[in-house]
Amino acid sequence: MNIISFEGEPAAIPEHEIEGIRLLVDSDLAYDPCPLIHEGTMVEVIHGPLKGVIGRLIRKNEKARLVLSVDLIGQAVSVEVDAADIRAY
Repeated sequence: MNIISFEGEPAAIPEHEIEGIRLLVDSDLAYDPCPLIHEGTMVEVIHGPLKGVIGRLIRKNEKARLVLSVDLIGQAVSVEVDAADIRAY
């Protein structure tokens, strides 16, 4: 048995979070685990044609996007990415 803790103190998982996962698992919906990465985090692509590329995660129109920048010239590009294809860097 494991106890969830935060800064060494026991922490309770909110019931609505547990219930949401329970409902999803009990449904017929297809789902995949994905990392919980917040907007602005530096990420690395771990699958696909951009594997190994590092950039900053942003959101645009509800989609996850990877921003690749060249800071020296102040230019950047962004591309839509699947959350399952990235990890925090």
